Amino acid sequence: MKRRYPGPKVQKIGKRSWLILEDWITPYGTVKKDFTSNGANIPRLLWSIMSPAGILFEASILHDYYYDKAIDNKKVADNNFYKVAIDFNVSKFKAKSAYYYVKMFGKGNYGIK
Repeated sequence: MKRRYPGPKVQKIGKRSWLILEDWITPYGTVKKDFTSNGANIPRLLWSIMSPAGILFEASILHDYYYDKAIDNKKVADNNFYKVAIDFNVSKFKAKSAYYYVKMFGKGNYGIK
């Protein structure tokens, strides 16, 4: 399956930090230029099988942006994480597993305006 839109243009600026170099437009929202993401929040113990900059990287960038800016609500942010993962060819099993992880453990700035 081919992606419907290009991935973000990023520059690694730290061990686990990427700078968005230009606005990244997706069907689910736009991540603004100069936003910084830490990629997927995967426990260090699991990095040998799944990297923070691996298959969930694009979905994580949009998710981080939603959480940081408190866009819409947590449910929308988590659902869009899943949709971007699917759009970027993550298997449904891995995308759904990651979705449940962010749904249960994800924290954002929702309710803090």
